[in-house]
Amino acid sequence: MYGRRCLITGASQGLGYALSHKLALMGASVTLVARNEDKLIRNLETLPTSETQSHSIVPYDLNNLLPDMAQESNKNYLKLVDSLKEISVLINCAGITTHSLLPKLKPATIASTINLNLTAPILLSQLSYRHMLKKRTANKPVIVNISSVLSCTGTTLPGTAVYAASKAGLVGFTTSLATEMRGKVRVNAILPGLISETSMGAEVNRDLGLSQVSLEDVTDATVDTILNEELNGECIIVDQDGQRLFKFK
Repeated sequence: MYGRRCLITGASQGLGYALSHKLALMGASVTLVARNEDKLIRNLETLPTSETQSHSIVPYDLNNLLPDMAQESNKNYLKLVDSLKEISVLINCAGITTHSLLPKLKPATIASTINLNLTAPILLSQLSYRHMLKKRTANKPVIVNISSVLSCTGTTLPGTAVYAASKAGLVGFTTSLATEMRGKVRVNAILPGLISETSMGAEVNRDLGLSQVSLEDVTDATVDTILNEELNGECIIVDQDGQRLFKFK
């Protein structure tokens, strides 16, 4: 990872922060993106660093990404855009879930779930890929999208229909974008089971039988995906049975 600059969304806690710490430990320079500036500052102070590394934060609510593209007056939005010009690794990790049956969900909740889980990764990929194509590095630039086993693997959980739809869209985006990029930028997705160590995972009733996975297993799988130059357009399931490629029927 030495010499690479990575941008990770959702980096204030959970998987996003764990990935930031892991990549920094491996020698990468990381940019942490999330809406909570206080948490980002605290996380930044804990990252392993050396003379060759330069870490940074961008406090920004990705739910505002679409309107801010029309009115580019937000200084943190502009900082985000500038950061995307410098990276060779983009990890779209930010996400929210739903825990209510569809008739009980407010339209605003539906819209924000789709926006953060699917629209934001698409827009961030759009903002970064042209700059990635110009990189002259030993390793190909890579985009990793964090999806879910609830996306399109046949695993379901009551109250997560909108979340599952957004994550299934992320899988479709991953495979299609990988084809568009023709291997010049690799695009892959991680489909983890329930990460019980995260705040999102803690909200799920474990008696419902959803496959569980450790935070370490998911971070290791994500790093493996970044490092494996042969992987492109793949969706990797990570659950209690280990890592495996998702085969579309």
